[in-house]
Amino acid sequence: MKRPAISSLLAWIALGVAACGSMELAGPNPSMSPATAAAGMGAARIAQSGFGRDARFAMCQPPACPRPSAKSLPAPASTPVAVVPTPARVPIAQDALPLTPTASRTSPQAAPSEVIEDPPPLRVVVHFGFGRSDLDVAGRDALDLAAAQPLPVRRVLIAGRTDSVGPAASNQALAQARAEAVQRYLTARHSHVLAAAEVRVQSQGACCYAAANDSASGRAANRRVEVIFERDGGAL
Repeated sequence: MKRPAISSLLAWIALGVAACGSMELAGPNPSMSPATAAAGMGAARIAQSGFGRDARFAMCQPPACPRPSAKSLPAPASTPVAVVPTPARVPIAQDALPLTPTASRTSPQAAPSEVIEDPPPLRVVVHFGFGRSDLDVAGRDALDLAAAQPLPVRRVLIAGRTDSVGPAASNQALAQARAEAVQRYLTARHSHVLAAAEVRVQSQGACCYAAANDSASGRAANRRVEVIFERDGGAL
């Protein structure tokens, strides 16, 4: 082996010995009792092992950790890491509380319009004697009773009738005279009933019999005037 090579090798060996001499391992003191040794042990920490590119850091338990020297690198400070707890699942209010039905926001419906039915027409029959057209007491009382009713009258139909006895022309004139007698009485005694009403007067002798003319009672039923009071909204 040549001398330069030997000199280089010796230089590397000297460098290694110097590096090892700079770190002293603190072993246990034989004169220290086990209890004292245990009490002297501190918390685990990070210590350097090696130098330069070969420097390594590892956990050790004092007093077995290597003592730092002038060549030791500062131990990396432990950076506390904030532990963010995972938030627990918060139950939705609908899972824990009973559902309360909410009021509907639909617009209020209008109340159905009240249907007012028209009252039926009031019909009054006034009877007459044979061949007569004047009102008797019973006829006037019937008309007074009908006119006294609280009726909003808008039309009045007055129809004169006769029986089948006698000439047709005479019966036609008699039927008309009976209808006009009823109209005059209502106008004179109950003008408030006819004030706002439409009055129709008609007559027909040989028509519209109420009963058969083969008996006295039947002929008496046919000698009549029918008065129909049409109330508001009704129809004759």
